[in-house]
Amino acid sequence: MSKQTVNYIIRSTRQMRALAASTRQEIVDVLPRLGKVSVAELAVALERPADSLYYHLRILEKVGLVRSAGYRPAKGRREALFRAVAPGLSLFYKLGKHGNGREVNAIIASMLRLGLRDFRRGFSLAEARVSGPDRELWALRRTGWLSRAQIVEVNRHIQELNRVGGRAESRARLYAVTVLLTPLKRKSRRRGEAD
Repeated sequence: MSKQTVNYIIRSTRQMRALAASTRQEIVDVLPRLGKVSVAELAVALERPADSLYYHLRILEKVGLVRSAGYRPAKGRREALFRAVAPGLSLFYKLGKHGNGREVNAIIASMLRLGLRDFRRGFSLAEARVSGPDRELWALRRTGWLSRAQIVEVNRHIQELNRVGGRAESRARLYAVTVLLTPLKRKSRRRGEAD
C-alpha cells in the first residue's frame, strides 16, 4: 500500500514569485525525495555547483518552502542541512481578473523552459532510449474533444504519473516529466457550436 503524499498548497504571492526561477523549481522538485540534505548533496543530485545553490536555498527558506534541518559534522566543520516543507507542493489557482494568473503563469513558463532544456539535453545523449517499453525521451502534444468522463480519466493518469514520479529510489536515474492540460476556446466539432 502506498503512502499518501501530503501536499503543501502554495497560496502566497511571495512563494509563487520565488518559484518563478527555474533553479528554485528544480530544488523544490527534488528536495522532497532526498530528505535532509546538505548543499553539496543537493548539488550532486542536480548536477550543479554547490555555490550556485546557496542563494536560491536561502530565498526558498525565507519564503517558507524549504526548512533548515539542523547541522552535522563534516570535515571539521558544521554542515547545514535542508529539507522540503512537505512531501509535495501544489499551486493554488485563483482564476479570473482578480486571481493569481500572473504568478502562476510565470511559474508555468519557467516549468516549460525547464522541460525544453531537459528535452534538449536528453536528445543530445547518445544513450537515451527513444523507443520500446523503457523509452526515456518523449514529446507529446495532443488536441482533442474530451467529455467530462475523459477529463476525469486524464486527471487520474496525471495523478498516477505524479505518484510514480514522486518515489525516491537510491539507484534510479533522475528524470523530469512536464505535463500541461488546458482547455482550448475553439469551436465544437458539431456545426459551429461553442465548447
